[in-house]
Amino acid sequence: MPDEEDKEKLKSVAQQILRPLPVRLRGLANVRTEAKLKESYTKGWRVELGSLKHWNLRFEVWFCQYPKQGQRFFWYGFYAAQAENLRAFVDVLPESLRPVKQLSALDMRPATGSSQDYVLKRPLENELFNFPIYEEYQESGQRGSFYGKFDSSLSEDNDAIAAIVVRALSFFEEVFASFRGTKAAAGSGAPDESAAYRAIERRVVEQHLARERSRELAERCKRRDNYRCQVCEMTFREVYGDIGKTFAEAHHVIPLSKLSDTVESSLDHLITVCSNCHQMLHRLDGEAGDVPKLRRMLHRR
Repeated sequence: MPDEEDKEKLKSVAQQILRPLPVRLRGLANVRTEAKLKESYTKGWRVELGSLKHWNLRFEVWFCQYPKQGQRFFWYGFYAAQAENLRAFVDVLPESLRPVKQLSALDMRPATGSSQDYVLKRPLENELFNFPIYEEYQESGQRGSFYGKFDSSLSEDNDAIAAIVVRALSFFEEVFASFRGTKAAAGSGAPDESAAYRAIERRVVEQHLARERSRELAERCKRRDNYRCQVCEMTFREVYGDIGKTFAEAHHVIPLSKLSDTVESSLDHLITVCSNCHQMLHRLDGEAGDVPKLRRMLHRR
């Protein structure tokens, strides 16, 4: 029964990701119309969501035990049968999306009780969940590779599933938006988006994301706020136990319209938020009062 329930979780997440993708990716990729589960050989399953035009890259979502045997985690990201294709793709992404760790065949072992599945020799460190990781393995005479994120959520209820979907969509959109702005995207069939307004908007958003991902400042911010969301006041430890002890996100409170190349981030510019509130803040107006506005919206329910 647990396996069947986990298959349904993966199918639900994949379907919810697939639904908005065609509109959000705007012609840059071919998107599947249905979620078909396949064996992952990492004690779980995977769903191919689509492929990037002319690059021989697939983007997928997995639900498996590869990072820690005994518990399934979601992974969302990109796969290439020829590693050089994915390496070239990752190389054109901004610093904020570069991998924080690389894994290879030296890091994996056969899964206990299985003759065909593999898991990591050492469980993935908690602090590496929710950050991009690059993997490269020898398979059938070729070097296949993966680039994506293992989600830290244990996906135990509908709220957790919804949060995973939001984070996966956010990751895919951020990667594709960053790639769309590069010369490498010219041969990928992407529509022309060089109009001044969109170029300026993209530059401002990329600056904002880069500042939010200043690792040292972000970590100092989260420690200062004791990893507690400054909007809804939750901590991941209270919800998920020790696995969420040091997990939170940092949000830049300077309005997007006021960012410039000369602005330097400081600790005072950042607040700690949970993943859901972070996504909601980015749906607001980019004004200085967005944080208190979201608090009022939350407490009116």
